[in-house]
Amino acid sequence: MANGNVQATGAVSIDLDKWWLIGLLGVISIAAGVLAIAYPDITLLVLGLVFGINLLIIGTVWVVLATTEELSTGGRVLRMIVGFLGVLAGLFCLVHPGQSVLALLLVVAFWFVMVGVADIARAIDEPEGRAISAILGVLSIAAGIIIVSDPDIGLETLALLAGIYFTIRGIIEIAAAFYMRSLRSAAAG
Repeated sequence: MANGNVQATGAVSIDLDKWWLIGLLGVISIAAGVLAIAYPDITLLVLGLVFGINLLIIGTVWVVLATTEELSTGGRVLRMIVGFLGVLAGLFCLVHPGQSVLALLLVVAFWFVMVGVADIARAIDEPEGRAISAILGVLSIAAGIIIVSDPDIGLETLALLAGIYFTIRGIIEIAAAFYMRSLRSAAAG
C-alpha cells in the first residue's frame, strides 16, 4: 500500500529508501531555478553551465533509477530514454555553454517536452499518481512549447521561464520527498 501512496506523489522513484534522492533533485532544481530568476540577465555562458549541470544530474539519476528499480518494461525503457537524453542535453550545454541562444533554447525546450511526455506516460500507467504526474507533464510540455513557439524570446525570457519551471518542479519534488520519508517512518514504526 505504501508504494501506491508514493506513486501518487508523481516522484521519479517509488522506493521509500530513496526519499533523500527525490529531495536532492528538488533542491538542485530549485537552486537552478532561483539562479535563473534572480539573474535573468546573466551571460549565455553561465546560463548554459547552470542548465547543463542540472540536466546532467537529473538525467543521470533517471538512468540509474531505470536500472535499479522494479518497473514495468515500458517504464524502465522510457525512464532510460529520458535519462539518456537528459545526459546528452546536459553534456551539450556543458561542452558548448556559449552557443547561440537558439541552440540553448532548443536543448532546454527538448528536455522539457521529453520530461513532460514521461510524466504523462507515468500518469497513464500509474492510476494513483495521475494528478501530480499529469500536472508536471502538462507544465513541462507547456514550457517546452512556449520556448519553441517563439525562438526570438531572448536570453532573459528563457532564464525566467526555465527558472519558474525548475523552481515549481523542485518544490513538488521536495514535498514528495518529505511525504515519502513520512511513509517510510510510518512503515518502520
